[in-house]
Amino acid sequence: MKTSKVVRREMRNLTAIELQAIKNSIVRKEISSAEILMEVYDHYVSHLQEFGEVDFDDQLAELEEKFTYGYCHALQAKFNKEIRKEIGALQWKVVKKNFCLSRILYVLGFMMIAFYLGSNVKNEKEGAILMVTPLLILTVFHIYFLFKSSSRIKKIKESISQTSPLQSSLFYPFSERMYLPVVMAYSLVWFADLMFEVKVLSNIAPQIAATFSILLFIYVISLMEVWKIKSKKSLI
Repeated sequence: MKTSKVVRREMRNLTAIELQAIKNSIVRKEISSAEILMEVYDHYVSHLQEFGEVDFDDQLAELEEKFTYGYCHALQAKFNKEIRKEIGALQWKVVKKNFCLSRILYVLGFMMIAFYLGSNVKNEKEGAILMVTPLLILTVFHIYFLFKSSSRIKKIKESISQTSPLQSSLFYPFSERMYLPVVMAYSLVWFADLMFEVKVLSNIAPQIAATFSILLFIYVISLMEVWKIKSKKSLI
C-alpha cells in the first residue's frame, strides 16, 4: 500500500532588504485602515517566506498583481462597513447578556436606583448634576481610548515607515458611540426648553434626569465591555 507524502516548503526568514521591499510596496497603496494594512503585510511576508531569495522578485510581482491599489481599497471599504455593524451588534449582545430579565437582580437594582434618584432630585440643576457622573466616566474612558489607539497606530506607522494617514477601522465608529450620549445629554439638559413648556419640564425633568442617568450608565458599561472584547484582537 502506497502512502502519500505532503511536501511542505520550509519557511525562511526574510532579509532586511526583502522586508523593506515589502514595506515599500504596501506603503504605495496608501491604505488608511491599520487592520487591512497589517493583514496585507502579514500575507506578503507569510507567502514570500515559502520561497527562496531567487524567487523573491517574481513572487512579489505576483502579489502586486493581486493586491492592487483598487483591490486593497475595496477590502478596506468592505471592512469599514462590516465593522460598524459588528460593533453595534456586539454592544446590543452585551446589554442583553448583562441587563436581561434572566438576571432579575440587575433589573430590580437599576429600577430601585432610578426610583430613589428620581424621588430625591428636586430641580433641573440637580438633574444636570446627576448626569455629570456617567458623562465624566465616558470622558475619561474616551481619553484613555484615544491614547491607547494612537500609541498602537504610531508603532505600526513607524515599523512600516508610512507617512500617509493611518487609523484603526474601529476608531471612528467607536468614537461616534462615545459622542452620541454626550450629544443627547446636552440636548436634554440645555435645549429641552426649546421643545417643551417650562412648567411641564420642571415637573418631569428630575425623573427624566434620573432615568437617563441610569440608561447612560448601562450604555457606558456596555461600551467599555465591547472595547475590552475588541481590544484583545484589534488596534483600539
